[in-house]
Amino acid sequence: MEKINDLFENELSGVIHAYPSIYTKDDVSELLSKLRTAVLYKVAELKPTVGITELQFQEFRSAVTNALEQKFNRSEIDVFDYSSAEFSIGYNNTIEIECMDFNSDAVIEELEDILLDQFQQHFDKLITDKDENADSN
Repeated sequence: MEKINDLFENELSGVIHAYPSIYTKDDVSELLSKLRTAVLYKVAELKPTVGITELQFQEFRSAVTNALEQKFNRSEIDVFDYSSAEFSIGYNNTIEIECMDFNSDAVIEELEDILLDQFQQHFDKLITDKDENADSN
């Protein structure tokens, strides 16, 4: 917003300091046309005009699910909380697992990493360092 305000200030300053002080309709029309073009150009710089297509999102979704599935298949995620395992002695003195808790924290952490990595790979062009809320203040 500051850039747009600067554009208006520059144009107003030019009008105030211009010689002669009487403007024709054509002068005002030309000034407003230049100002409109400059404002539209600055606004286009502030907001990305590139959207995410459905195909791009489907590719992103597929990459995330494939990466998570590969982690599961290679046993890279501790899916079970082994410290919660409960055992019993069954027939012929065999040890049986009665129950074991699911380690959702490990799966969520891994999914967060995969999402961040895949988002950066697929949509890196859309990531910006600027906070939009900071510009509007």
